[in-house]
Amino acid sequence: MSDCIVKSLRGGLEFTFSLANKFIEVCPDDVWDKKFGGWPVWQQLFHPFASIDFFLRPQDAPPSPAPFEEGVAELKISPATAPDKKTVQDFMAGAQARVFAYAMTLDDAALSKVNEGPSARMGREITHAGVLALIGSHTMYHLGACDAALRERGLPGVF
Repeated sequence: MSDCIVKSLRGGLEFTFSLANKFIEVCPDDVWDKKFGGWPVWQQLFHPFASIDFFLRPQDAPPSPAPFEEGVAELKISPATAPDKKTVQDFMAGAQARVFAYAMTLDDAALSKVNEGPSARMGREITHAGVLALIGSHTMYHLGACDAALRERGLPGVF
């Protein structure tokens, strides 16, 4: 079975994730815990990777463990203190590995099939292709806020 479309989607995710990883490397400590776009920069980065569990977990499975309570992942609350970069980096690495493991189970024919887990949680059907695209676009959206926080302070962004 062909998998050229899946490979293309994986390539886009690899690029997106590389930018997120680069952001952690270049983000100064004095920017890490500052609000930008309504949320601390670190939380803008954490959120899309925490959301990967929402997109990939089976329909009736409970949420996977995360280093913060669900309200932090959902951008409903912020903890009083920012975590260190290593905590977020380690969490991101695990989430990225989970995305690539999921993507490796797909071929091009599977992309048009409904992914039952997120479909049930979202209240509408979403295909495996839609899930991969949403993970990438959601991550880039929040990474854009992070990048803007750097640029607003006169620093080069990661884009």
